[in-house]
Amino acid sequence: MMSGKLYIDGYDVYKQYGVYVVDSGWNNLVAMPPLKAVECNDWQEEDGVEADLSSPVLNTREVSIIFAISGVFSRYYDFIDMLSDGSYHVFDCAAIGRKFTLRLVSQSNREYAVTLGRETLKFADDFPLEGYTYKPPISYIMASDDYLIDDIPLTNFGARVISGSFAEIIKTAAVKQNMLRNIKTKTGAIYDGKSVFFKAKDVKLNILMRADNIEQLWQNYDALLYDLIQPNERVLWVKELEQEFPFYYKSCSVSEFYPEDRIWLKFTLTVCFTRDFRLDESGTVLATEDGIVVYTENGVYAIDLMLDSFSYVSMRLVNNRQTLRLTANGNMRFNN
Repeated sequence: MMSGKLYIDGYDVYKQYGVYVVDSGWNNLVAMPPLKAVECNDWQEEDGVEADLSSPVLNTREVSIIFAISGVFSRYYDFIDMLSDGSYHVFDCAAIGRKFTLRLVSQSNREYAVTLGRETLKFADDFPLEGYTYKPPISYIMASDDYLIDDIPLTNFGARVISGSFAEIIKTAAVKQNMLRNIKTKTGAIYDGKSVFFKAKDVKLNILMRADNIEQLWQNYDALLYDLIQPNERVLWVKELEQEFPFYYKSCSVSEFYPEDRIWLKFTLTVCFTRDFRLDESGTVLATEDGIVVYTENGVYAIDLMLDSFSYVSMRLVNNRQTLRLTANGNMRFNN
């Protein structure tokens, strides 16, 4: 049943116009709005940037919604006329439990069939978090301290950092270019190679958020965004590295969203690591006095010294692909 899922200015758009939002058509709409560009001082003799985060604010954004057109039963052009009779319209998205005030920007990507068509409409959302009152997150998923933001576990928001994020965190930032002289009459170039400093780096954190109901999902999701955009830098703690990274939020994209039954939201946060992002592996592996890492007999595995992660007594479950450790302090850890 397609009726009762989307109301625009109080009208059921399926009953009134014969159009409805396809299953994946909400993804772009529910993504967190981006942050407005942050002013930075980029000192040549230091890693990263000095970002002015005294008063970060969210930006307007363009969102795409994918509609299906119900063939001969549709009044699609009347639908467009309705969206064009004024700039702003209230979208009551009953199917996902959200409301937005949007204005039409463009229409594109029309795909017609005999009885069914699809149309992607672009709207602008000029009112991010308007009227929002902070509510603390509620989560019933298993607690984990593998990733913390300002000392708060992401599991407090019903969220886990998932595959692909760790590789992003440890990737090497681009190098800042020192003074370079390239004289036309001489071979090659003259470069100031005394020191190497790195640019700030964007990191994509892939996150899966679960909730018992749609209201809880939005409460946790909005609370996470609210916390991310508070003044000053945020700090991401990565237990696997025993290291923290100052950062600020930049933007978000949603790849999977299931608002019914098993509530499921998979999204990617793009954040900027501003400084102190060189990896510090001291204290995590056994090394000799001259700094040479000690490996096991097969020469493949280093000896791990992260005692807080592998405290005795512990239970170790192993198959041919993955190791699960349940430690005495109640933590669970997966090692590929």
